[in-house]
Amino acid sequence: MAEQTQNMLKPSSIDELQSIVRDASKVIVQGREERLASPSQKEILLTRVSLSKLNRILEYQPDEYTITVEAGAKVNDVADALSEHGQYLPFNPPFADENLSIGSIIARGLSGPAACRYGILRDFILGVTLVDGLGERIRTGGKVVKNAAGFDIPKLICGTWGSLGTMTEATFKVFPIAPEYRTLVFKFSTFEAGHSAYVALGRSKFTLDVLDLNPDGHLFIKLGGQPGSMDNRVFTLENELGLSGEEPDEAFWDATIALCRFPEAGALVKVATSPKNIPALDIALRPKGQSRRYSINGYVAWVHWHSPLDELHNILENLGLTGQVVSGPEASSIVGNQSQNAFFNKIKSAFDPESKFPDLYS
Repeated sequence: MAEQTQNMLKPSSIDELQSIVRDASKVIVQGREERLASPSQKEILLTRVSLSKLNRILEYQPDEYTITVEAGAKVNDVADALSEHGQYLPFNPPFADENLSIGSIIARGLSGPAACRYGILRDFILGVTLVDGLGERIRTGGKVVKNAAGFDIPKLICGTWGSLGTMTEATFKVFPIAPEYRTLVFKFSTFEAGHSAYVALGRSKFTLDVLDLNPDGHLFIKLGGQPGSMDNRVFTLENELGLSGEEPDEAFWDATIALCRFPEAGALVKVATSPKNIPALDIALRPKGQSRRYSINGYVAWVHWHSPLDELHNILENLGLTGQVVSGPEASSIVGNQSQNAFFNKIKSAFDPESKFPDLYS
């Protein structure tokens, strides 16, 4: 039987979790991060579940570059195990200081700046085990191929905040750590000049681990590779940009968008964008004076928002962009364009026909 502490059930096996879901009217999986909100559930009969006891590294094959872990395993523990063999998670999980679980990272769909080189979180999930709204165990990808209704489950669950079911295990593809890294900042005089260089680099032959842009028009670039090649790569990059790169100081990013910790106040919002949409987005955000960071080659914008969230919703909706609140009192909320709502509800009805799990678009 699952352990219960402070109105929280802590299953120690998937069988226990399945039993909990089957018996519950409403279920919400609560992460370790007590100060972070989860999708709202106003019903009184709410069963809260912690996966903290499902925290093992189940299988690690360094020669095959794969690792299988339970959802409650801490990202930092997984990273430590990988680093012992010179490997890492290439989607670069952010917020290391929060010591998030693997389940939290997947639920929030979080990828860090270094996902620029190889791809984001969902590109590296080979398979998952999921308990759906009927308490059934679904295994897909990896060594066991049993899909549900033809859906690509590993990609679907990223960023859904447990609204389709409770993920219990995940298998990842991992990569070798580069022998050497160099980090440089290129300070253009205007945002427009920096953005032009940003777009050009994104389309260029250069292999970059990180390519980020700030509102001052400064490019933040990280290179990884063999020690003997780094000087020449930096020289070629500086020639291309017509600027000398500088070593960044520790305060290059505002603390709230440094992606080490969640901000203590306000809402941190992850906005799906594109390099060509960045100028219009930045112009709309400038009068609000909010900290912002354009990351992963221009396909993600991080915005630390202090004003009423409705204001950001209107800005994004007018631009046809969608954001998700990653931390704060309204965490998980979708802001801006909500054209995917109907499609998502069809998927949810397949995985959670009785609506036991939270609604992402509530």
